[in-house]
Amino acid sequence: MASDNAQKDATRAPVGGIGRDVSLEIARLAADAESGSMFVKQACGAVVKAFRSPYGAVSVRLGSTIVEDAWHTGSTDPRFWEKPVQELLNESLQTAQPIARQFSSKGARFRIGLVSVTLQDVGGGMIGVLSMVLRIDEEHQGSAQRELLEAVSVQIALGLAAIDGRSSAPADEAPSTELAKAAGYRSGVELAFALASSLRNKYGCDQVAIGFAQRKRVRVIAVSGLDEVSERAEAVRVIADAMGETMDRGKPTVCQRGGSGGYRVHKKWHDQSGGVPVATVPLDAGSGSTLLIALRRAGDMPFRSDDIDQVEATVAPYAPAFEMLERATRSVVSHSRHALRTQFAELAGPRKWTKKVVVALAVALVAWIAFGSLEYRVTTSAVVAPAERRQLAAPFAGRLAAVLVSPGDEVIAGQLLAELDRSPLVVEREQLAAEIQIARLNEDRAIAEGMAADAALARAERTRAIARLTEVDRRIQRSEIRAPFDGRVVRGDLRGRVGESLPLGEPLFDVAMTGEWQVEIEVPQRAAGDVRPGLAGDFATNARPETAASFSLERVSAMPEIRGGASVYVAKATVVDPEPWFKPGMEGVARVGLGDRPVWWIASHRVVGYLRMNFWL
Repeated sequence: MASDNAQKDATRAPVGGIGRDVSLEIARLAADAESGSMFVKQACGAVVKAFRSPYGAVSVRLGSTIVEDAWHTGSTDPRFWEKPVQELLNESLQTAQPIARQFSSKGARFRIGLVSVTLQDVGGGMIGVLSMVLRIDEEHQGSAQRELLEAVSVQIALGLAAIDGRSSAPADEAPSTELAKAAGYRSGVELAFALASSLRNKYGCDQVAIGFAQRKRVRVIAVSGLDEVSERAEAVRVIADAMGETMDRGKPTVCQRGGSGGYRVHKKWHDQSGGVPVATVPLDAGSGSTLLIALRRAGDMPFRSDDIDQVEATVAPYAPAFEMLERATRSVVSHSRHALRTQFAELAGPRKWTKKVVVALAVALVAWIAFGSLEYRVTTSAVVAPAERRQLAAPFAGRLAAVLVSPGDEVIAGQLLAELDRSPLVVEREQLAAEIQIARLNEDRAIAEGMAADAALARAERTRAIARLTEVDRRIQRSEIRAPFDGRVVRGDLRGRVGESLPLGEPLFDVAMTGEWQVEIEVPQRAAGDVRPGLAGDFATNARPETAASFSLERVSAMPEIRGGASVYVAKATVVDPEPWFKPGMEGVARVGLGDRPVWWIASHRVVGYLRMNFWL
């Protein structure tokens, strides 16, 4: 059922005034049909077509006749829909209940609904089921379409009643033209005017008003003798108040001379009408709605109890038509609004505590998203790096004589790491020492013989030899490669190169200072404008993600670097309380706090930014 191909072929579900259109078509079919079975087929076919359903089926029992039919619209293969629709129809027939199911595939822009509604006669007995496929584009559209179908099913029942009435009722007992064709009216207002006119003539009334009440709100929709009803008119307001008084009592109310009862509003209506008899009759229209009939007679024609009973008997079978027409002529938006109001009314009633708690939590969540705030954080990749790292290189060209450490070893300041061969330097030092001694003797002899020039020359040779000796001593001292500080050797495995001649500046070791660590954070370009020195955050390594360390940003690079195939700005931060198990190169995730932002902004800013960049919104 969730096939993407079928969804692509399914036509869009109807919206807007579909209720009015299908109501008019069913009314026309009810007026023209020669039999109930023909009417059911034509009406259900009209419903499937009006809802643009890919597939629909009906099964109805009319007396001893079973009416079954199916319809297909659109370009999809009817065999794809036939099995699930028939299964739903059979299930609904067995349970005698309407059923609605929704299906959707991953990434689909709409859902497919399977809906079945029961068809009933005017007495409320089930006579069959209509099952069909619907496309659902919006959140509340499914419930609205189902409500429209239920309203249509009521109109089909009224149409069947009208057909049966025409074919079986004796001429002198047949209902009046207006009542017999209740299913043929386009709206409740139109039916109400016809009913008011019919009742006025049938029961000898001066005036008849029809009102409709939902959730205790009374609305006068028709007054005999008037083309339209204005709720601002004083006479209409009095009638509406009288209907409300009857709603409160829950039974017929009569006010006339010689009568009893303290009906304050009806007494006012009675007095304003010149003391003539007035009465209001309430009738259940279904779904919590009430149809109200307000009657006014001449003073010499008081209401008797059998008059009220006759009005009830005449109008009661047609009261559900008003509820049906109200629902059938609503738009999808109105149906959705009505469904929401109904759900709210049920929620406000007693019990249903689980649903109340769920709704309260949902409302709280929506309020928090709309008005709450959270700390906005940028989460990105990061790596542990030592606060200071020193590279040690060969101080002069020479042979590597000894290596005392390898990568990973901890060292202390001044610890010997490696030695260069200094034997040539020792030999050179002894030669220079000898040259200094000879130059000193030559200088002393020249002075004794009074040879000033020779003495100066000897002195210069001695000075040059001393300078060379100082350089040799310095090189001998530098032949010992020592640790500059306490730390760890992170690079430089030279054990296989002992005895090899090294050029000047050849890298030997990388020593990282331990105890002080920093985090190199790869800031993406989308957050580069917000990340700045002084911000704080947390860092967790892949090795121990359950332990997070705090850091403080020290600086952010001014130029981007390419890391992992992405252009990022590298920010360096000092770890506040480094863990003893930190090691250079440990990778993890850093979260940089950028301050509080509205929850709705945090949830939507990336999507909004994408739309702005790609669609210039």
